Amino acid sequence: MLLLITSEPNITSDFITLQYGDDIFRFNTNAWKDYRVAFNQDGWEISSAKNDRRINSGNVTRAYWWKAFSVFTDDDNYVNEEIRYTIFDIYGWCLDRGLVKGNPPFYHKMLGKMTILGKAKKYFRTPRTLVSIGLCRVEEFQRKAVVAKSLASEPTDDKKILMTTEVDISRLDPSYPWYLQEKIDSAWDITVFYCNKRCFAFKRNRRRLKGLDWRAEQFSDDQKESWTPIKLDGADEDRIRALSDDLKVEIGRYDFLTIEDTEKLIFLEMNAAGQWVFLDPGGKYGLLECVVSWLKA
Repeated sequence: MLLLITSEPNITSDFITLQYGDDIFRFNTNAWKDYRVAFNQDGWEISSAKNDRRINSGNVTRAYWWKAFSVFTDDDNYVNEEIRYTIFDIYGWCLDRGLVKGNPPFYHKMLGKMTILGKAKKYFRTPRTLVSIGLCRVEEFQRKAVVAKSLASEPTDDKKILMTTEVDISRLDPSYPWYLQEKIDSAWDITVFYCNKRCFAFKRNRRRLKGLDWRAEQFSDDQKESWTPIKLDGADEDRIRALSDDLKVEIGRYDFLTIEDTEKLIFLEMNAAGQWVFLDPGGKYGLLECVVSWLKA
């Protein structure tokens, strides 16, 4: 039985749960009060307080972590952290026994954006990029157009998120850390969902964007259905597979730009837990079927 550790609401987990069949147990971390859990030296068990479904250390065959703890409760911080520790401990039990599918939730804490860029440089062109504290070495970007991004993609205290934004390096505040990248003028965003050696590539016209970051407009009314499936060059697919092996990932989403109006790819980043349902919400291109088959393998 697959243990799906997630949160609710989550459309990706909804799709997986419906497609997978009966042999799945979904644990929504923000609804932890809907479950009964026991864990001792001999093993663990989880049952649903709403129905008779249960999973334990004897019948679990796979564990998959998808956006767990992405929705927060108003419980006391002590309670939240105890629940988090318990679920991580069960996940760790599965990881220790080789039962985990996909990338662990701490993947990007082990292998961050700069390390991934360094590996990607062996396979694709990458833009000049710098993480700087105290504005160290920002002069590398003199006479270049530069964008600022977020490393952790976490909101500020007042709930604002830094999207890709063009900046003037002479006006950067030294009291902030900066993740800076050479601005690439490109006509197309390319995103590639990778699962079990398969590449599902899509493109989006950047000329219709109001800003630089497509994520800011992804779900606006005039931007829906804006990703078009494309066929990658075979050599690019081989490079993505080789890079995925290098990164030790079986699933993830790669983001690229194209050079001017050519099809030559410029690597931007790999998201080990990148969303993908928005690329194929109607199930026309086989992404969901690929994921479920991979989870069952």
